Amino acid sequence: AIDRISSDVADLVTFEGCTELRRAVPLSRILRSRGRVFADSSGSAATYLLSKPVLRIGVFLSHNWAVSRMLKFLALSYHFSFGLASLLVLPFALLLGVATALGLLPVVDDPSGHPVGISCRIVCPLCFLVLMLFGRNILAWFGYEGPSVFLDKVCIHQEDMALKQQGIEKLGAFLAASDSMLVLYSDIYFVKLWTVYELASFLSQREISEMTVVPVLHALVFCVVLICLTITHVLQILAQRFLGNTQLALPVVALVMGSVVTFLVRQWHRERAAIDVRLTNFRLQDCSCYCESDRPLVYSNIANLMRSCGAVPNSAVQEQALDAFNDLVRRTMPQAFRTFLGRVPFQVKHYLAFSAVRNCTLMMDKWAQLANGRDPRAVLADSVGLLFETLTVWWFIAAALTTLPGFHLQLTGWRSIAWCGACVVASLVPGGILLALCDEGAKRAADSDPVLAVFVAADICALIIIIICLRSKRIKPAPSPSPAENSAVDNTAGACDAQVPQEAANSAYQEMVLGRAMSFNDGSQDTWADGSELDYN
Repeated sequence: AIDRISSDVADLVTFEGCTELRRAVPLSRILRSRGRVFADSSGSAATYLLSKPVLRIGVFLSHNWAVSRMLKFLALSYHFSFGLASLLVLPFALLLGVATALGLLPVVDDPSGHPVGISCRIVCPLCFLVLMLFGRNILAWFGYEGPSVFLDKVCIHQEDMALKQQGIEKLGAFLAASDSMLVLYSDIYFVKLWTVYELASFLSQREISEMTVVPVLHALVFCVVLICLTITHVLQILAQRFLGNTQLALPVVALVMGSVVTFLVRQWHRERAAIDVRLTNFRLQDCSCYCESDRPLVYSNIANLMRSCGAVPNSAVQEQALDAFNDLVRRTMPQAFRTFLGRVPFQVKHYLAFSAVRNCTLMMDKWAQLANGRDPRAVLADSVGLLFETLTVWWFIAAALTTLPGFHLQLTGWRSIAWCGACVVASLVPGGILLALCDEGAKRAADSDPVLAVFVAADICALIIIIICLRSKRIKPAPSPSPAENSAVDNTAGACDAQVPQEAANSAYQEMVLGRAMSFNDGSQDTWADGSELDYN
C-alpha cells in the first residue's frame, strides 16, 4: 500500500523504517503530582524516558500548552476516573452507613428529635473527589497504570534535535497508530496552528466518531458543584449543632451556592455558543504559531494530506488544498462539537452523582436513628422518601440549574446577573416546594402502607428509567462524508479519467492508515513493544 501513495504522505502517516519512534506513556505517569508534566512544554531526557516504544497507542492526546496545568489535570481525571471513583466510593459509603446505624460514628441533634449522623455527608463527597483526582495513581501502586497515551512532550525527544524533528514530522503517524483521539478543548484550540494540524491529520485519516472532546471547563464546573454541595452539608450540620434548626440557614446557603453554580454554567454555555462561531468562521491561515518558521512545514503537510485523501486533486496547489481543509472543518466540526458537548454540561451519570451526594449521604446518616431507638419503619419511610427525592426532585433542580442559564446569552452586565438570579429562583423555589411535599409524603408513609408502597413503586420506576439512560451512551457524531466524497473536482470525462489512479491511491492510503494494509499488532490485546500487555482499566 505504501508504494501506491506518494512518498511524502507515507512519511507523514507511517513509521516505516523508524518504528522506535512510536512511543506512548501510561496515563498514570502523566497524572502524577497533579499533572506536573503539564507545567510547561519544555522536556528533557528524563521526561522522554517516561514513555517507551509500543506496538499500538491507546489515546492520542491533543491539547494546547497555553492552557493551565491544573485545568488539564482536572479534565483528564474527570474523563478517565469518574467511573472508577463512582465504583469505589459506593462500598465505602455503605460501610459508613452501617457504622452510623450501629452508633459507631458521631451524630448531631435533628429538628425531628432524633439524632442523625454526619460522617456520610462530609466524608463521601471528599472521598469521591480524591478517588477521581488520584485514583489512577493509587491503582498504579498495584501495577495498573491505565491506557497508553501519546503526549508530545513525553513521546517526542525534546533535547536531541534530530529525534525531535523526526517526531514532529511523524505526528500524523502517531495519530494513525492510535485507537482514538482525545481533545482537551479550550477557547484557543482552533487558534493554535499545531493543534489544528493534529485535527487535519485526524480528519484525513479517521471518522469523527473516533474522536472524543472534553472541554477543560467541564471538569472545573463539576468539581465546583460537588464542592458546593459538600459545603452545603457542612453548613447544614453546623446549623443543626449550634442553632438547633436548619429551616432558616438552608435556603440562604442554597441561594448562595446556586448562584455560584449558575454563574459557572452560564460561562460554559457562552463557551459552547462561541465554539459554533469559531468553527463556522474557521480559517487555517488565521491560526497563530509560536515559531513562525514551522508554518511552511505545517501548511505543506496539511496540503499533502488533503491531496492524498481525495479532498483535492493531486495537481491542486497548496492554497487550494488549504481552502479545502478550511471547508472540511466548517462543514463537519460544528455539528460534531454540538453533539459531543450536548445541550447541558453534564450527562445522566453526573446528575445522578450530584443527587446521590446531596440526598443518599443524608439518607445513610439518618440510619443513626436506628441506634437511638427510632421505629425502623419510620427510618425506612424516610429512606424511601429521600431516595425518591434523589431520583426525581434533585434531578429536576440540577437539570434546571444547568439548563436555564443557557438562555438569553446576549444579555450582559446587570441584565445577565439578573437573569442568573432568576434562574436560581426558578430552579430552587419549585424544587423546594416539591421537596416539602416529598417530606410530608414520607411522614405519612411511616403510618400508611399504601403510601409507602407508592413511594417504593415510584423509586423502582425512576431507578429503571435511570438505568436505561445510563446504558444509552451519548450519541456519537455520525460518520462524516469522506473528503473524497466532498471533493469539488468537476464531473467531466477528463476529470473522471484523471481520478482513476487517484482513487486507487486513496483506497490504499485509507487501508494503510486504518491498519488494514499495515498491521501494528495482530493480537486483540494491545501490547508494549517488549510484549507486556497494556492496561485499559
